[in-house]
Amino acid sequence: MFEDIDIKAIKKELRNFSKNYIENFNKIEKFVKSEIDEILTLKKKNKSIIPEISFNQIDQENIQEISNIKKRGCVIIRDVFDDKMIQNLNEKLEKYIDENNYYEDQKKKSNLDKYFSDLQSAKPQIYGLYWSRAQIEIRHSEQMAKVKKWLNNLWIYENSEYKVFDPNKELSYADRVRRREPGDDTLGLSPHCDAGSIERWTDSYYQKIYRDIFSDNFEKYNPFEAKYRDRTIEFESPAVAHVFRTFQGWTALTEQGPSDGTLQLIPIAKGIAYVLTRALLDDVEENELCGSKLGRALSVNKDYHSLLLKGLVSIPKMKPGDTVWWHPDVVHAVEDKHSGKNYSNVVYVGATPYCKKNLDYTVKQSKKFLEGKSPPDFASEDYEIKYKDRVKLKDLSSLAKKQLALEEWN
Repeated sequence: MFEDIDIKAIKKELRNFSKNYIENFNKIEKFVKSEIDEILTLKKKNKSIIPEISFNQIDQENIQEISNIKKRGCVIIRDVFDDKMIQNLNEKLEKYIDENNYYEDQKKKSNLDKYFSDLQSAKPQIYGLYWSRAQIEIRHSEQMAKVKKWLNNLWIYENSEYKVFDPNKELSYADRVRRREPGDDTLGLSPHCDAGSIERWTDSYYQKIYRDIFSDNFEKYNPFEAKYRDRTIEFESPAVAHVFRTFQGWTALTEQGPSDGTLQLIPIAKGIAYVLTRALLDDVEENELCGSKLGRALSVNKDYHSLLLKGLVSIPKMKPGDTVWWHPDVVHAVEDKHSGKNYSNVVYVGATPYCKKNLDYTVKQSKKFLEGKSPPDFASEDYEIKYKDRVKLKDLSSLAKKQLALEEWN
């Protein structure tokens, strides 16, 4: 279905949504410039840019903080897990890697993972592991379930047509591990968005999601309106997530912060509008979308998005057990160089609420879990089939079974 896409015709259609697509872009550009100026001012004053909240505060009503999270499209939730627990899990993960000879396996199968080929400064230190005890204990913990429920409820999940998702029921999206050694200067990720690239222009449901952006109603666009986000169709590729995540995120296994080779964000929830409308301008080739490629992450680059990139900031210092979360449209990257003294380790965990799109994927994923194989969204490296101490069905809690669609939610 994607092979015959006529980019030129689609761009013409999207331009016609607007009375004047150039003026529409100029208006969005003015908004982005204002946001960038605010970010740079805060940065110059050494003030907090990315919203923060502690785990024990998420039950409290904090309208101002929630408003800031929705403006920035990201949040750090502190102290989700106890330091000692995380230290223990980090050691367990290291043991799991070493005892199962992961490094030797990885050398044999390194050609299978094509995910980062267009994003990397070099090759990132991402481990194709999904079913270790450390990952399962974090991913399926009661603490994580509480966090994701809170994040899901930041969205508008019900409209006059249908209920998009149940914010209080969570499915599980198995993802990988990052372990970055100190001194490394080859493992960065350039700025990008996941969950589709050219689909954001070509898919009919993405067009509906972004209709206000394309049709001169940018002020009305709400990035936290979930309507139709459960119906998008992504290209089949190990570089594309086929679930709807209210937030992407990770849990810190080690202390890390600026210059430690870790996460960077452009904290503008509505920043995607700049990327979408920039591609419609006349200086972009008619069959191009500012460098976006089918089956890859959405690239944000200096040739077309230099203004937006001025807002790229590193996350503040994270402690073991802290978590960071960002909206699926928020541009993010990984620092090129790790100048710190210790490993920069994280477990990736996204928030995937209960809806048909996510359930369909989870059912497929669970079959892979039972066999110890890589999940459907990732390269079929299948390292863990015979790994010692891989989590099996008998090891799962009732909550984990529900999140993996192996047991019914009440």
